[in-house]
Order: sequence, then C-alpha cells, then structure tokens
Amino acid sequence: MLAKTILARVSSPTGTFLTTWKDIDFRGYTKQLNGGPSECIIDYAVPFDYDGADLREGNDVELVISDADTQLADVEDGTYGARPIYRGYISLIERTIDGTSERVRVHLLGYYTLLSLDVLKSGSQTTLYSVDPAGLTTTSGDLEPADVGLMARTVLDRFNTEHGTGKVFYDVDDVPDTGSDATYVFNQKTYREALDILKSLAPANVYWYVDETGRFSFKAPSSTPDHRFIFGRHFSKVYVDRSLEKVRNVVLIWDGDTTYKQYTDPASIALYGRRTERINDYGISDVDAANALGAKFLAENKEPGVKLTCTIVDNNNEQGLGYDIESIQPGDTCSMQGFSSTLSDIFRDNMLITSVRYSLGSVEIEVELNKSGLVDVQARQGRAIADIGSGGLGVPATYS
Repeated sequence: MLAKTILARVSSPTGTFLTTWKDIDFRGYTKQLNGGPSECIIDYAVPFDYDGADLREGNDVELVISDADTQLADVEDGTYGARPIYRGYISLIERTIDGTSERVRVHLLGYYTLLSLDVLKSGSQTTLYSVDPAGLTTTSGDLEPADVGLMARTVLDRFNTEHGTGKVFYDVDDVPDTGSDATYVFNQKTYREALDILKSLAPANVYWYVDETGRFSFKAPSSTPDHRFIFGRHFSKVYVDRSLEKVRNVVLIWDGDTTYKQYTDPASIALYGRRTERINDYGISDVDAANALGAKFLAENKEPGVKLTCTIVDNNNEQGLGYDIESIQPGDTCSMQGFSSTLSDIFRDNMLITSVRYSLGSVEIEVELNKSGLVDVQARQGRAIADIGSGGLGVPATYS
C-alpha cells in the first residue's frame, strides 16, 4: 500500500514557481457549503530566521497528495496526476523561538476569500442591475428579470475581469441556469454578498461553493447519492441532533420601497406555532423576487433542523476499509447504510453534505436535512442597524 505523502508547491503572486516544501506538518482545514476551504495551517521545518523568497505573505501555495488512490510514486513537480487538496495564498506567518525550539507556522487562505475583498463593479460603477441576456448591466433603465444562474456566472465573470487572476473559475455545467428569474439591484455589494443574495433568490436547495482548487459551483444537489457510506466499513460512529430552534414558518419581506409581504407555511404553523423571520432587502425590485425569496426561505426553514456528524476514515490502509476521502465535497449527497428502516426520517436516501473537516487520515462530515447550508439571514442583514436611522427603515404599517 502506497503511503500517503503531502507536498507544498510555492509560487509568487504572479505565478512564478519558487520551490517545493517537502518537510511540512499539515494541520487540516474545513470545507464549507456557501463558502469554500477555511484557513489551512502548516508548520514549515525551517529555522526561525529563514528568509527565503518562498516564505512571503501573498505567495500562492498548492498542497498535493500522493496515496493509494492516485497510485503515484513521485509528485515532486506536481505532475503525473497528483491530487491537489488545497490551493490558496499565504496570509500570515508566525515565527516562534523558545530556547532550542524553533517553529515557523504558515497560515493559508483559500482563493474564495478574495470574493469578500472587493466590491462587485464594472469599472468605477458599483451599482449593477439585472438584465437578460447579459446577466448584469450598468444602465438602470435596462433593469429587467434575469435567470439567477446567469447572474451568478456574470458575478464571477466580473470578478475575473476586474482582477484578471482566474483563481476562482467555473465550467458552465457547474453554474447552470436555474429556471428562476429575479429582478435585482446590486448596490455596493461584495462579490460574496452578491452570491449570497442570488442563492437566496434561487430555487430551494440551490447552493454555491468554491472547492479547494478554486472551482466555483452554483447549482442544486444531485437527486441520487454521490456517496454511499456503510456503517462498520467507512465509519463506526455517528452523532445526530434534531432541533426546533431554527424553525421559521413565517417571513416578512420588505424591499425598502413598495413591497411588504408576509409568506407562511400553514402546516408548519399548525405543528410549531408562528415563528417569524424579518428580511429587509433593498435590492429586490419586483414582487417576483420577493416571492422567490419567501418560497426559498420557507422551504428550507419550516421543519426542525436535523444534523448528522460522522467521521469517514481514509482507505489508504491494509485492511481494505475506509473511503476515498478526497472525493467528498460539500454539496455532494450521500446515504448512510446499515441502520434500521425505522430511522428513515433521519437516515434518508439522499442527504446533503454541508461541511467537510479534512485531515490526511479521515474527514468529519456534517449532513443537514432539508437545508442547503443556509446563508445566515441575520449575518447578511448586519447592515440593517446602520441603515435604520430615525425612520425605522420606512416599513409600511401593514403587509399584504
């Protein structure tokens, strides 16, 4: 059995290859739906005062592994099919010396974090309008409904046009049209905020995700399991919690202008009573967009939250157990086999993976039923406190 090895290929911010780090201690990271790979920490075995050009903030780092699944004997230069498990840039370097003990710790951030560092724009204009078939336009008079998937592609196109990096990329198959149109005005939104908004306007269960290579997806999950995990072979421990805390079956939506509407799920109200959320979104420009947002929110919040957490072990061993853990991504679907059919309300045939905590020997996955890793509405509305002013947002006295 080929031992799992890991190397780091380091390049300058302009793409010039610098060196390969061989002696590193990899600390793992988490891949999250409606986001991407979290901060990744590695310890680099060099002296405290090492000052090579490879150890610079902003340098790009690609981590690659070789194991039984890749069947590679040499990944020195990253070729021969070596599997990348992380691509990002150096954001922080910590140097520590304590007597004879020295350590250089390197913090990496995934490329998706760049989406939060600039505002969606075209040239100097930071207010963009939905339009078909271009997706977005700078002309307010051209405002009209556009497919949500089309707008998501355009957001990524604008990012790469303005930044010229291509570090966050997509294939059209990964960002298809959703069949749902919306009329929306993006006013001084970051690229990530724009994607969160579009997710809220998309049909139920549509998610977005940037994987560890920088590949962007905006789509609904598969209707059949991408992975089938077997108890006792791929995992041996699972934790399940079921919570009423996040149930919301009433949502009040105010667009800051004329639309103030209530959306309800009567069946959920009958079971759990009224549980209301307020959404104030000033970019909504017609009632169809409000309707899409209301339907999406209720579909993903009307039932108690059920979350499963389990650890899937790697198959790089002599026992023939485990799973190809590098193949597991947030947004994938799975089934968990080996349990009684009486638990079918929990262990469903096709469940969505929302989080993957990756280490070389195993992954800890989180599965949420009825969710697509919902964007936190309260977080997206953090600006509301600053926007309220003395007029209290101007919300009408009654909704329709």
